[in-house]
Amino acid sequence: MTVSTPPADQMSLLLVGHDPVWLAAVREAAAARGALLDVKPTVAEALAWMFRPPRVHTHVLAVAPLAPFETDALAGMLDEVTLQPTRLLLLGSDVGHGNMVQPVLSPSGLDAALSRPWRTSPDGLPPLAASDLAQSLHNGNLRMRFQPIVSAATLALIGVEALARLHHPQRGILHPSAFIPLAVESHQERVLTAIATARTVLELAHAPLVCALSVTLNVPLPTLFNLSAVERACELCAVVGMTPAMIMIEVVETPLRPDFALLARSLERWMSAGFRIAIDDAGPALPHWRDMLQLPFNALKLDGTIAGDASLSAEIVDAAKRAGLFVVAEGIEDEATAQRMRGLGVDALQGFLYSRPLPAMALPLWMAQRG
Repeated sequence: MTVSTPPADQMSLLLVGHDPVWLAAVREAAAARGALLDVKPTVAEALAWMFRPPRVHTHVLAVAPLAPFETDALAGMLDEVTLQPTRLLLLGSDVGHGNMVQPVLSPSGLDAALSRPWRTSPDGLPPLAASDLAQSLHNGNLRMRFQPIVSAATLALIGVEALARLHHPQRGILHPSAFIPLAVESHQERVLTAIATARTVLELAHAPLVCALSVTLNVPLPTLFNLSAVERACELCAVVGMTPAMIMIEVVETPLRPDFALLARSLERWMSAGFRIAIDDAGPALPHWRDMLQLPFNALKLDGTIAGDASLSAEIVDAAKRAGLFVVAEGIEDEATAQRMRGLGVDALQGFLYSRPLPAMALPLWMAQRG
């Protein structure tokens, strides 16, 4: 079937679910408004549909009840993959999800819901405060996305990187740049990392195929130095049947030179437990990357912003390979950049050319579409 993008002023609806009452109501509403309508019986089919170049939907309407991870998966796909302002309505529910998911209790309220403006703009809100971040973390608003990492040689999927998103009730879905610096500044990075790790394990439980892959986690130095963090990480691995060897820990970059003696002891402790450790974002933002190559890391990730700097990229890759490290190039958005990285000898590639970060539930669908 050929699909198309409607005019900017034309409403396009995607109904998720197979309830006959809601199906009739949505069809009636679509006909009255001259709206395009697609119907997918299950959340999984809707997520798979979003990987295609379908019509740009102005509204996704999901029939309740949905499991929380299904609602999160739909919201995540709309935020990460579809890349247009799409309203998510939860039909048959009177419980909303703040600024991201709006409830519609009965068919009589459908017309009003379709007429409301897009999400309340957060522009008038004050900057995110440390207390607001703490409350959001306490309320369980942190969610994870997983960006595929592929072999540079074969393009086979070899792992995923877990990336945090904050589903804020008033501000919508916030990406790391909006809250991680505040977490560091307000000394909440350990709490955030612990929650992110636990969320990663919980969400991967809904994508068991992914548990056979390498999973990369970002860990700030204070957490890496924490003696109890290793034991807790091992316990979480056991929950989903993973071994520490399947976890790659990326040491979150810091422009300040760390205590190398303390870092070396911490690396030894994590590696003795079976975890692998990577230098993250090697490049100008990490001026001491050369010194870090003297420590017993397993891997190095190139800063995605230097993909166009052939000289610096070549220098870092050459030094990392001489140190025996596995090298990942991130920020790969086009084939020309991928070819340059292959030419330098990197081992793995990560970026929008292959996939945007995905909700865990969408990962098996992405894997199936790749064959």
